Amino acid sequence: MNTEELLSKIAELARAGTPFVVATVARTAGSTPRGAGAKMVVLADGSTIGTVGGGSLEHEVTSDSLLALAKGESTLKEYKLRQPGADAAGGADSGAAGDEARTLGMLCGGDADVFLEVFGRSDHLLIIGAGHIGQKLAEIGKALDFRITVFDQRAALVTRERFPEADELICAPPSDAARRVSIGPGMAIVIVTHGHVHDKAALAAVLASPAAYVGMIGSKSKVRAVMGELRAEGTDPALLERVHAPIGLDLGGQRPAEIALSIMAQIVAEQNGRSGGAIKAGPVANS
Repeated sequence: MNTEELLSKIAELARAGTPFVVATVARTAGSTPRGAGAKMVVLADGSTIGTVGGGSLEHEVTSDSLLALAKGESTLKEYKLRQPGADAAGGADSGAAGDEARTLGMLCGGDADVFLEVFGRSDHLLIIGAGHIGQKLAEIGKALDFRITVFDQRAALVTRERFPEADELICAPPSDAARRVSIGPGMAIVIVTHGHVHDKAALAAVLASPAAYVGMIGSKSKVRAVMGELRAEGTDPALLERVHAPIGLDLGGQRPAEIALSIMAQIVAEQNGRSGGAIKAGPVANS
């Protein structure tokens, strides 16, 4: 994979909100497998894209990348690509005991500093439906630092004038959502289309995705109808159970902005593992 392809893959992973680490060779001394600037992506499952040189170096970089990802902290690591007790010139290793640089038992004879840059979860809001509620969702979502993608088949509505804060505007049928958008674990999907048929098509398209949140607007009767049709068509009931429908917290509002607020409040509560109930103060001690 060339540099351009690797950078494109990094951008794709970031858009999808996928946690990963970019390991970049920052400095080398002596003989090393790859020079400064070589990059490798390390995913949370330990798989890699690209290379920083293979062998023991790549194994150690992968292990350290996973530790950095778990901590959520970028870091700079130094690796000695030589046998224990030998320095880069073949003499005694002058490193002090406890030195953070790791001697890997390789025969290259050089040193490499590798910067491990952590990319954690990136909050991404996919709004399927560009109506009034979709507009307000985009505004509130952007205020909460979400990346915003608006998806609707009505070209007259999916415009920069109506969605100035959107990062991405896509004009396509709801059934194309999973094909046109890279859906990752950092994504919340809100379905607010202009009809039962379109809601169902959008929901069917994204149900099996790794999105953290999937919600569909609608009355209880509409939700029952959509869910019933999908079950009758053979959809796995376990997938339907993950859908928030009717959507949002019970705030009592009816205006588009109020409905959008209740939806975003539910998404934030889900992210933080909270129920969305009222905050209650503890007992107040007598002064």
